Amino acid sequence: MKAESKYKGSIKLSAIGDALGWITEFERDPSSLREKFNTEKIDQFYSWEKKVGGRFYGYVDYIKAGSYSDDTQLLLAVARSIKSDGSLNNDYFAKIELANWLDYSRGGGRTVKTAAEKIQRKSVQWFNNFYSFKVNGENNDYRQSGANGAAMRVLPIAMANLGDTEKIKEEIFCNSIITHGHPRALLGAMLYGYAINQIIVIRPEDFNWENYITQIGLDFPNKFNLSFINKPEIKVWLKEWNRSSGKPFELLYEEILIETRQYLRLIYNNIKQNISVKETLQQLGCFASATKGSGTSTVIAGIYLATRFHNKPLFAIVEAVNALGSDTDSIAAFVGGLTGALHGHNIIPEKWKRVQDIEYLDKISERLLAISEGRFEEKRNNFQLEKKVLNNPLNDDFELNQEIEFVPLGKGEIVNINRQPTLTKGKYNLLIEANLEIGQSILVSKIFNNSNVETVINTNNPVSDIEAITELASINLKPNVYEQFKEYIAKHTKLSKEQIRIFELIIKNER
Repeated sequence: MKAESKYKGSIKLSAIGDALGWITEFERDPSSLREKFNTEKIDQFYSWEKKVGGRFYGYVDYIKAGSYSDDTQLLLAVARSIKSDGSLNNDYFAKIELANWLDYSRGGGRTVKTAAEKIQRKSVQWFNNFYSFKVNGENNDYRQSGANGAAMRVLPIAMANLGDTEKIKEEIFCNSIITHGHPRALLGAMLYGYAINQIIVIRPEDFNWENYITQIGLDFPNKFNLSFINKPEIKVWLKEWNRSSGKPFELLYEEILIETRQYLRLIYNNIKQNISVKETLQQLGCFASATKGSGTSTVIAGIYLATRFHNKPLFAIVEAVNALGSDTDSIAAFVGGLTGALHGHNIIPEKWKRVQDIEYLDKISERLLAISEGRFEEKRNNFQLEKKVLNNPLNDDFELNQEIEFVPLGKGEIVNINRQPTLTKGKYNLLIEANLEIGQSILVSKIFNNSNVETVINTNNPVSDIEAITELASINLKPNVYEQFKEYIAKHTKLSKEQIRIFELIIKNER
């Protein structure tokens, strides 16, 4: 099998797993899937929607079938940050890619978003982004950030440095500490990179799951020792980490190494004994609220599913997607990355080829392969900002089909504009969808103030007007009345602006 097929398979199936798993990420039982999608198991793409931004300032994100989430967005950001020698430009990733990602993030978690906000401080560099934030009145510290937000983006690092395990380990660690400080996040990311590096060189017919897991676990503490700890930036980071911690990082890291090795033994024994998927994921902590997003647990869950069902690779991804109550999008992305690296992209069924930006995913795969083979010529974009800039829009003066630029992704065109009122009076969300020349599509959102929200809502296309009036109805009408209203709107999609205006007045009088 050609290397190109494995690279494309890994990147695309990672995005496919993310897109499928995003649908089920917040579902808790098959009955909710049946109610929303008329099925009890997700194995294909659906259009769906979710409320974003909270009760008072939020909007409805209408998600097209095949759309991926922050897992893939940040994976692509990392891929663009890799230099021709396989090393990362972490300054570029942190200050440009990550900082501007906030404008188009979809499904992003609190930790990564906070890190992206904090990295914009002028005094902060990529290796000292220490931060804290409050959740429900409790303080959360960077050193406690042990989720999989680092692991989900590092696949390109392993692919760009194929065969060089020490470099993969170091580059992943350095990139991971930009956002996460706990050993579970850092080790989980390095473990995923190592697992990809091992599986991508194996032919599917030669794969032996016992040998694969055994090889990963062999001499585990030494294999994942921090041999680069004396790198100047890491020394600065480590000194700061230990300055305000009750337990030294080195000691905590050793404890997590032991814990992770035990998890590897667990999945080996459970496959041997044919223990169920649900029980195995439960033993890994994938359903417990405190550990469901753990960097180590979710990566090992991905390794487990990809190896247990190596002869049924598509089934492995669907199992991850439907492990309701777990971090389905990230686990499915890990399974997809590993499965694609083993089997290549020819196993992808037609129904999954509708994944967002599939041609761009191929382009990124080709770039990573060229880097790994030492034949990539680096070309940095020099933005002249000749078009209207879409980053952090200050005014609502964009038009449909308008040419724009988005730093760092380049030029593009606006393909949809949607304005949705918020529950808070006098505010609304502006949502702009753009297709960029590089092949990536983004959705930028921004809250604006306006004392005459009705006028703003009605200045664009009929589809956006209908979406806005439906959102307004969901806020103001009683549930049974709202359901009747939705049925009416579904049958009358070509309402005039005058009719929509009358509906607005009636609905607002229901407050």
